[in-house]
Amino acid sequence: MKLQIERVATGLNVCIDDMAGHERTLVERIRRCRQTAWACPSGECSKIGTMEDRVGEGRLFLTLTPRPGEQLSAAAMEECLGYMLHPYLKESQ
Repeated sequence: MKLQIERVATGLNVCIDDMAGHERTLVERIRRCRQTAWACPSGECSKIGTMEDRVGEGRLFLTLTPRPGEQLSAAAMEECLGYMLHPYLKESQ
């Protein structure tokens, strides 16, 4: 699995390759974490205002925009997503 995070003017663009059919599960985990930050060691998910997702051929693309008054950190988002992706990384090895 390969994770790429790019800072853009409106927030962050995230691309995760080789999701092996787990794309929707990850999107739902992020949505739940945005509401409570229950699963995130960095707390970065709670700063997400809007999240657009697109799935295509084992790839997940996310466009993340911060809540008003917040900024998203690519490093903190990488930490959060790494935590969420950990079970899938074990599965794909």
